[in-house]
Amino acid sequence: MKEILTAPWGPIGLVGLIYATFLYTNLSRRLGAVTKMPPYYRGFAVSTALLCVALVAQVERKTAYLSGAPQVSFLLYPVFGLLFYHIPLFLGVVIDLIIVWKYWSWLLREGW
Repeated sequence: MKEILTAPWGPIGLVGLIYATFLYTNLSRRLGAVTKMPPYYRGFAVSTALLCVALVAQVERKTAYLSGAPQVSFLLYPVFGLLFYHIPLFLGVVIDLIIVWKYWSWLLREGW
């Protein structure tokens, strides 16, 4: 019963992460235009694509788990989760962090 109640929260969290990436894209594009930085913000598109792959895999895995159908049991294998959820999620977040650091690290340097 608790799986049915908690299943939507994982994908909702990923949608929030994708939305935050869109926000960082727009803010970084504007900051880069003002400071004449190279267009690193284009890397957010790669990050968004990877996060969308993780989102689709998350939804498919949750659906396969809740359905219990043997035809889709391959979606529950750890290798599928690693290749289509964990690795894209990790790479997407790392790309986000690197690009955000390039644009916004001056806030930490100026604040200290």
